Amino acid sequence: MDPRALASEQLRSGERLLWVGQSDPRVLLTGRDGFLIPFSLLWCGIVMFTMVPETVAEGPSFVLVLSSVFVLIGLHMLVGRFLVKRHRKRTEVYAVTDRRVFVTNGRSTRETDVRRTDRSVHWSRGRDHCSVQWETGNSGARAFFGTNNAQAIYANTGLDGFFGPRSTAFWDVPDGQAMMSALDEASAR
Repeated sequence: MDPRALASEQLRSGERLLWVGQSDPRVLLTGRDGFLIPFSLLWCGIVMFTMVPETVAEGPSFVLVLSSVFVLIGLHMLVGRFLVKRHRKRTEVYAVTDRRVFVTNGRSTRETDVRRTDRSVHWSRGRDHCSVQWETGNSGARAFFGTNNAQAIYANTGLDGFFGPRSTAFWDVPDGQAMMSALDEASAR
């Protein structure tokens, strides 16, 4: 896949491409995994300890269906979300133009105006990777811990998109300096 070619296909009339990049697929863990991994292990342990023995004891068929659903949820939280995240990192392209920023995989595109100032920038410890996320506002969805913005809680975990639309963000970009220069140039217009 050629990221520049994929981004160029999404350009509008008169729009100029300033920067194109992708997320680093080697970066899979975030700070949120400090909660999500132990929670996933706890979830799977509780399911195995309580529901699977009931199923083996030939309980009612609804118990088998229910335990199967909970096992699948646990396996996705424990392993599947990392596969989803790696796939997204390999297939999504980030682009900055003179009018907008967008994330595309060729089938769908999320975008926002490049002049928006409500973006948050985060550099990794060694300044090897840079992430930029634009605020999504109040989606109306309620998630754990009483927050209204499930998108922010699950962003860049592989679970994002299950609780509402995914936000426009560039995650774990290895060429952070060039990306930030393009964003600053475009937003200054």
